Amino acid sequence: MLIAYLDEFGHVGPYVSPQHKKFFHNPIFGYAGIVVPSTSVRAFGAKFERSKEREFRAEIHESGKHPRRWEKKGSEIFTTGSHVRYPQRVDLIDDLADYLVRRGGRIFFSGEVKPVGSPAESGQTAAVTTRKALTEAVRRLCEYADARDEDLLVLLDEGGPLPREEAITAMAQFIYSSSAPHMKRVLEVPMQLESHRYGAVQFADWICAALTRAVHFHFTPSAEFSWAPNVIAQLVVNRSTSQSQIWVPTTRDRVKDVGLAHARKWANRPSTSERVVRSPRLTHRVRDAVG
Repeated sequence: MLIAYLDEFGHVGPYVSPQHKKFFHNPIFGYAGIVVPSTSVRAFGAKFERSKEREFRAEIHESGKHPRRWEKKGSEIFTTGSHVRYPQRVDLIDDLADYLVRRGGRIFFSGEVKPVGSPAESGQTAAVTTRKALTEAVRRLCEYADARDEDLLVLLDEGGPLPREEAITAMAQFIYSSSAPHMKRVLEVPMQLESHRYGAVQFADWICAALTRAVHFHFTPSAEFSWAPNVIAQLVVNRSTSQSQIWVPTTRDRVKDVGLAHARKWANRPSTSERVVRSPRLTHRVRDAVG
C-alpha cells in the first residue's frame, strides 16, 4: 500500500497581481507532498526526526517542547533571508528526499493556475478552487498507485483553508461514484493529521513551501524568489512522480518539475523545446520541459 502525505501550496484565494492591495499572494493553488510505500513510513519518519533535531537543536531547546512535538514551518525555511543565511537546510532536505526515493517513495505535486480576478470577476470561489485541486491531486495519485498495482491512502495536514471540509465531503462522492478503475485504488476519503505529530506531514509542508516560492517566481512578474528554481532542481527534479504537474488552462500547458527548475521564468520561456536546467549540484538537459 502507498501512503500520500499532502499539504497545500500556492494560495487558495483570488489573485490579480503582486501589486494588488488585496489579491496579491500567488496565482497557483494545489496540493503537494510525498507518496511512500507503507513499509517505508516508519523508517522515513525516524530519519526525518533525527535530521530535524540535529539541524534545529537550538530552536527546539529554546521552545521547551519535546523534539517530536516541535515543528519548523516550510514558510520559515524558504524565505529569501533564511535561504541566504542557512543554505545547509536545502542540503538537509535534499538528503531526506534522496532517502525517500531510495526507500521507494516519490515527491508529488498537482496544481493549477487560477483565473485572474476577484471571485465576482473570475466566477471561482475558494471552495471551488479547493475542491478542484484536491480532486485532481487524488485522481493523479490514484493513477500513480494503479500503475504500481498498489492501494492508496491519502493524509492531509490538518488546519488547511476552511473550504477544505467541503472539498473532502465532495471527494467522498467523487471517489465512490467514479467508474474509472484506477479510482478504486484509494481506500478512503482523505484524512487529516496534526502536523506536529507526524514528520512525513512536516516534510510535505517543506516541499510545499519550496514549490510555493517556485511558482510565484515563474508565474508572476516578481523576481523576489529567483533562487527558488535552483531549490526545485536540487530537491524535486528526477524525484517526482510522472503525474506531477502544474496545469495552465489558458495555454493547456503541463509544467513539470524541470520547467519549475529552469532559471528563466516560465512565462518568458524560449520557443525551442530544448532547455538546460542548471543548479550548483545538478545539470540536466531537458526536452519538453512543460510537458
